[in-house]
Amino acid sequence: MVRIFRKIRQKLLTQNRGTRYIAYALGEILLVTIGILIALQVNTWNENRIDQKKEAGILKDLHQEFQLNKVSIDSSIQHHRTVLEAIKGVLNGMGKSGPEYSEDHLDSLINLTLDYDNYIPSQTVIAELISTGKTNLISSDTLRTLIFQWVSEIEDKNEGYESLDLMSENLILPYISKNGSMKNIDSFGMLKGNGRSKFPSRNLALLQEVEFENLMDNQAWGVTNYLFKLEKLQAIIEAILYHTQSTTP
Repeated sequence: MVRIFRKIRQKLLTQNRGTRYIAYALGEILLVTIGILIALQVNTWNENRIDQKKEAGILKDLHQEFQLNKVSIDSSIQHHRTVLEAIKGVLNGMGKSGPEYSEDHLDSLINLTLDYDNYIPSQTVIAELISTGKTNLISSDTLRTLIFQWVSEIEDKNEGYESLDLMSENLILPYISKNGSMKNIDSFGMLKGNGRSKFPSRNLALLQEVEFENLMDNQAWGVTNYLFKLEKLQAIIEAILYHTQSTTP
């Protein structure tokens, strides 16, 4: 093709047809430009196709990971609601003239008030997306925003858990250890095989102490605050699943 153009160009020059030569040269430039533009368009189309394939894989991985996170956070929320109900049960028994509960029932309730745990979701896909900068492959602005909201809310959730744990470790457990029977409480938890204390139980007497009531009230606040943060994460999980569901069969 290039040789043909050269022959035509040389023929026009030898025939001294300057005007025709200029028109031909412009046409040649136009053809070359069109060829370059077509090549660039094909290359851009190919790159977009590759990026779309990568995005589909990312969305599929996100959907699978957050399906697992949905199961685990639903379970964690339900558990901490049960913990909160146990705290309310203890608070309802405070200051009553007669015993509201048997010793065993009270010990089981107190054990449950301390049975909070830290929700730790799977974050392998999101961690890789952020560390490699692949979030740019996600075309949905909403989904990208949700991912960064998730990271922020996870940090907030961790702070809520640390606050709850510090109150329990530094206030409630030392108080019960000094004024009650931890062994009787633990007999309804992981140490139930160790049996109950042979010393007279003082846990029922805790219901007559305003300091213990204050500690349980603080625990109720801590668990409620933690539940609020879990429920915010739950909402983000639902939204991420919604915006990635089209990639699943």
